[in-house]
Amino acid sequence: MRTFAIGDIHGCNRTFLALLRQLNLQSGDALILLGDLIDRGPDSKGVINTVWRLQDAGIGVVCLRGNHEQMLLDAKLNPEKLDFWIKNGGQQTLDSFQVKYLSDLPGAYLDFFAAMPCWHETGGFLCVHGGLDFSKTNPLKHPKTLLWMRDWYGRINYDWLGARTMLHGHTPLEMPDILLQHSALREQRYLNLDNGCVYAFLRRTRSRKLGRLLAFSLDTRELIGQDCSE
Repeated sequence: MRTFAIGDIHGCNRTFLALLRQLNLQSGDALILLGDLIDRGPDSKGVINTVWRLQDAGIGVVCLRGNHEQMLLDAKLNPEKLDFWIKNGGQQTLDSFQVKYLSDLPGAYLDFFAAMPCWHETGGFLCVHGGLDFSKTNPLKHPKTLLWMRDWYGRINYDWLGARTMLHGHTPLEMPDILLQHSALREQRYLNLDNGCVYAFLRRTRSRKLGRLLAFSLDTRELIGQDCSE
Protein backbone atom coordinates (compact mmCIF):
# COMPACT_ATOMS: atom_id res chain seq x y z
CA MET A 1 0.00 0.00 0.00
CA ARG A 2 1.27 3.47 -0.93
CA THR A 3 0.22 6.77 0.61
CA PHE A 4 0.32 10.21 -1.00
CA ALA A 5 -0.65 13.70 0.17
CA ILE A 6 -1.82 16.40 -2.27
CA GLY A 7 -2.01 20.13 -1.65
CA ASP A 8 -4.76 22.66 -2.40
CA ILE A 9 -6.72 21.66 -5.52
CA HIS A 10 -9.14 24.64 -5.59
CA GLY A 11 -11.45 23.27 -8.26
CA CYS A 12 -8.66 22.37 -10.70
CA ASN A 13 -10.09 18.96 -11.57
CA ARG A 14 -8.32 18.49 -14.90
CA THR A 15 -4.98 19.07 -13.19
CA PHE A 16 -6.01 16.76 -10.35
CA LEU A 17 -6.82 14.01 -12.85
CA ALA A 18 -3.49 14.51 -14.63
CA LEU A 19 -1.62 14.22 -11.33
CA LEU A 20 -3.56 11.09 -10.44
CA ARG A 21 -2.46 9.55 -13.75
CA GLN A 22 1.12 10.14 -12.69
CA LEU A 23 0.50 8.46 -9.34
CA ASN A 24 -1.27 5.48 -10.91
CA LEU A 25 -3.12 4.66 -7.70
CA GLN A 26 -4.25 1.09 -7.13
CA SER A 27 -6.89 -0.41 -4.86
CA GLY A 28 -5.54 -0.33 -1.31
CA ASP A 29 -3.48 2.82 -1.82
CA ALA A 30 -4.22 5.88 0.31
CA LEU A 31 -4.57 9.56 -0.56
CA ILE A 32 -4.67 12.54 1.80
CA LEU A 33 -6.06 15.78 0.38
CA LEU A 34 -4.93 18.71 2.51
CA GLY A 35 -8.06 20.87 2.23
CA ASP A 36 -9.35 23.59 -0.11
CA LEU A 37 -10.65 21.15 -2.68
CA ILE A 38 -13.10 23.83 -3.81
CA ASP A 39 -13.46 27.51 -4.84
CA ARG A 40 -11.64 29.73 -7.35
CA GLY A 41 -11.01 27.06 -9.97
CA PRO A 42 -13.47 25.96 -12.67
CA ASP A 43 -14.69 22.55 -11.48
CA SER A 44 -15.14 22.13 -7.74
CA LYS A 45 -18.00 19.71 -8.30
CA GLY A 46 -15.76 17.61 -10.52
CA VAL A 47 -13.08 17.42 -7.83
CA ILE A 48 -15.55 15.94 -5.35
CA ASN A 49 -16.88 13.54 -7.97
CA THR A 50 -13.31 12.43 -8.68
CA VAL A 51 -12.80 11.77 -4.95
CA TRP A 52 -15.92 9.64 -4.87
CA ARG A 53 -14.80 7.64 -7.92
CA LEU A 54 -11.45 6.99 -6.23
CA GLN A 55 -13.20 5.74 -3.11
CA ASP A 56 -15.42 3.47 -5.20
CA ALA A 57 -12.24 2.04 -6.76
CA GLY A 58 -10.87 1.05 -3.35
CA ILE A 59 -8.59 4.04 -2.75
CA GLY A 60 -8.59 5.24 0.86
CA VAL A 61 -9.13 8.97 0.44
CA VAL A 62 -9.01 11.32 3.45
CA CYS A 63 -10.20 14.85 2.64
CA LEU A 64 -9.19 17.40 5.22
CA ARG A 65 -11.27 20.50 5.76
CA GLY A 66 -9.72 23.70 4.50
CA ASN A 67 -10.70 27.27 5.23
CA HIS A 68 -12.65 27.38 1.94
CA GLU A 69 -14.82 24.41 2.89
CA GLN A 70 -15.30 26.11 6.25
CA MET A 71 -16.37 29.36 4.57
CA LEU A 72 -18.99 27.43 2.61
CA LEU A 73 -20.29 25.75 5.77
CA ASP A 74 -20.32 29.06 7.64
CA ALA A 75 -22.28 30.70 4.82
CA LYS A 76 -24.80 27.86 4.89
CA LEU A 77 -25.41 28.45 8.60
CA ASN A 78 -25.21 32.25 8.55
CA PRO A 79 -26.39 34.19 5.47
CA GLU A 80 -24.40 37.21 6.66
CA LYS A 81 -21.23 35.28 5.78
CA LEU A 82 -22.36 34.38 2.28
CA ASP A 83 -20.86 37.40 0.56
CA PHE A 84 -17.44 36.71 2.09
CA TRP A 85 -17.45 33.18 0.67
CA ILE A 86 -18.74 34.32 -2.73
CA LYS A 87 -15.97 36.91 -3.06
CA ASN A 88 -13.31 34.35 -2.10
CA GLY A 89 -14.10 31.84 -4.82
CA GLY A 90 -17.53 30.61 -3.81
CA GLN A 91 -19.10 31.94 -7.00
CA GLN A 92 -16.96 29.58 -9.07
CA THR A 93 -18.11 26.70 -6.90
CA LEU A 94 -21.77 27.58 -7.45
CA ASP A 95 -21.09 27.88 -11.17
CA SER A 96 -19.55 24.40 -11.26
CA PHE A 97 -22.80 23.02 -9.84
CA GLN A 98 -24.81 25.18 -12.24
CA VAL A 99 -26.82 26.66 -9.38
CA LYS A 100 -27.45 30.24 -8.32
CA TYR A 101 -27.87 29.79 -4.58
CA LEU A 102 -25.93 27.91 -1.92
CA SER A 103 -29.19 26.36 -0.75
CA ASP A 104 -29.41 24.62 -4.13
CA LEU A 105 -26.25 22.56 -3.60
CA PRO A 106 -27.15 18.85 -3.36
CA GLY A 107 -27.27 17.55 0.18
CA ALA A 108 -24.72 14.81 -0.47
CA TYR A 109 -22.05 17.42 -1.19
CA LEU A 110 -22.93 19.52 1.86
CA ASP A 111 -22.76 16.39 4.02
CA PHE A 112 -19.37 15.60 2.49
CA PHE A 113 -17.99 19.03 3.44
CA ALA A 114 -19.44 18.85 6.95
CA ALA A 115 -17.84 15.45 7.58
CA MET A 116 -14.31 16.58 6.72
CA PRO A 117 -11.85 16.25 9.64
CA CYS A 118 -9.49 19.10 10.48
CA TRP A 119 -6.39 16.92 10.84
CA HIS A 120 -5.11 13.45 10.08
CA GLU A 121 -2.16 11.45 11.37
CA THR A 122 -0.62 8.43 9.69
CA GLY A 123 2.78 6.77 9.46
CA GLY A 124 4.63 9.46 11.39
CA PHE A 125 3.06 12.32 9.43
CA LEU A 126 0.68 14.90 10.90
CA CYS A 127 -1.45 16.50 8.19
CA VAL A 128 -3.38 19.78 8.53
CA HIS A 129 -4.58 22.45 6.14
CA GLY A 130 -3.20 25.63 7.66
CA GLY A 131 -0.98 25.35 10.70
CA LEU A 132 -0.68 24.68 14.41
CA ASP A 133 -0.63 27.10 17.33
CA PHE A 134 2.10 25.61 19.49
CA SER A 135 1.31 28.00 22.33
CA LYS A 136 -1.68 25.77 23.09
CA THR A 137 -1.43 22.68 25.28
CA ASN A 138 -2.91 20.59 22.48
CA PRO A 139 -2.77 22.44 19.15
CA LEU A 140 -5.02 19.86 17.50
CA LYS A 141 -8.01 20.99 19.59
CA HIS A 142 -8.20 24.42 17.91
CA PRO A 143 -9.98 24.00 14.55
CA LYS A 144 -9.79 27.67 13.52
CA THR A 145 -6.01 27.58 13.78
CA LEU A 146 -5.80 24.31 11.86
CA LEU A 147 -7.72 25.91 8.98
CA TRP A 148 -6.39 29.48 8.92
CA MET A 149 -3.00 29.87 10.58
CA ARG A 150 0.05 31.06 8.63
CA ASP A 151 3.68 31.88 9.50
CA TRP A 152 4.07 29.37 12.33
CA TYR A 153 7.38 27.64 11.47
CA GLY A 154 9.39 29.70 13.93
CA ARG A 155 7.20 28.61 16.84
CA ILE A 156 7.19 24.84 16.39
CA ASN A 157 7.33 22.94 19.67
CA TYR A 158 9.43 19.95 18.67
CA ASP A 159 8.98 18.36 22.09
CA TRP A 160 5.23 18.21 21.42
CA LEU A 161 5.69 17.22 17.79
CA GLY A 162 7.99 14.34 18.70
CA ALA A 163 9.20 12.32 15.73
CA ARG A 164 6.31 13.39 13.51
CA THR A 165 6.62 15.37 10.28
CA MET A 166 4.01 17.97 9.36
CA LEU A 167 2.38 18.30 5.93
CA HIS A 168 0.15 21.27 5.12
CA GLY A 169 -1.12 23.65 2.43
CA HIS A 170 -3.13 26.90 2.67
CA THR A 171 -0.30 29.36 2.01
CA PRO A 172 0.86 29.37 -1.65
CA LEU A 173 4.62 28.96 -1.70
CA GLU A 174 6.94 29.34 -4.65
CA MET A 175 8.58 26.18 -5.95
CA PRO A 176 12.18 27.04 -4.95
CA ASP A 177 11.03 27.49 -1.34
CA ILE A 178 9.10 24.22 -1.39
CA LEU A 179 12.14 22.41 -2.76
CA LEU A 180 14.24 23.97 -0.01
CA GLN A 181 11.80 22.68 2.62
CA HIS A 182 11.82 19.29 0.93
CA SER A 183 15.62 19.08 1.05
CA ALA A 184 15.59 19.89 4.78
CA LEU A 185 12.59 17.74 5.63
CA ARG A 186 14.32 15.29 7.95
CA GLU A 187 15.71 18.10 10.07
CA GLN A 188 12.90 20.69 9.98
CA ARG A 189 9.99 18.19 9.68
CA TYR A 190 7.50 20.39 7.83
CA LEU A 191 6.50 20.65 4.17
CA ASN A 192 4.08 23.00 2.43
CA LEU A 193 2.40 21.33 -0.57
CA ASP A 194 0.55 24.41 -1.86
CA ASN A 195 2.27 25.76 -4.98
CA GLY A 196 -0.74 27.89 -5.94
CA CYS A 197 -1.96 25.67 -8.78
CA VAL A 198 -5.15 27.68 -9.27
CA TYR A 199 -3.28 30.94 -9.81
CA ALA A 200 -2.05 29.70 -13.18
CA PHE A 201 -5.72 29.41 -14.14
CA LEU A 202 -6.83 32.71 -12.61
CA ARG A 203 -3.97 34.77 -14.01
CA ARG A 204 -3.65 32.85 -17.28
CA THR A 205 0.13 32.99 -16.96
CA ARG A 206 2.79 30.32 -16.66
CA SER A 207 5.43 30.60 -14.00
CA ARG A 208 8.33 28.44 -12.96
CA LYS A 209 7.62 29.37 -9.36
CA LEU A 210 3.81 28.98 -9.00
CA GLY A 211 1.07 27.02 -10.75
CA ARG A 212 1.60 23.35 -9.94
CA LEU A 213 -0.43 20.78 -8.06
CA LEU A 214 1.90 18.81 -5.81
CA ALA A 215 1.81 15.30 -4.42
CA PHE A 216 4.16 13.90 -1.79
CA SER A 217 4.84 10.22 -1.21
CA LEU A 218 4.78 9.43 2.49
CA ASP A 219 6.65 6.20 1.70
CA THR A 220 9.54 7.39 -0.49
CA ARG A 221 9.39 11.13 0.37
CA GLU A 222 9.32 11.88 -3.35
CA LEU A 223 7.71 15.13 -4.52
CA ILE A 224 5.62 14.89 -7.71
CA GLY A 225 4.36 17.95 -9.59
CA GLN A 226 1.74 18.58 -12.27
CA ASP A 227 1.52 21.89 -14.11
CA CYS A 228 -1.94 23.47 -14.08
CA SER A 229 -3.86 22.23 -17.12
CA GLU A 230 -7.19 24.03 -16.65
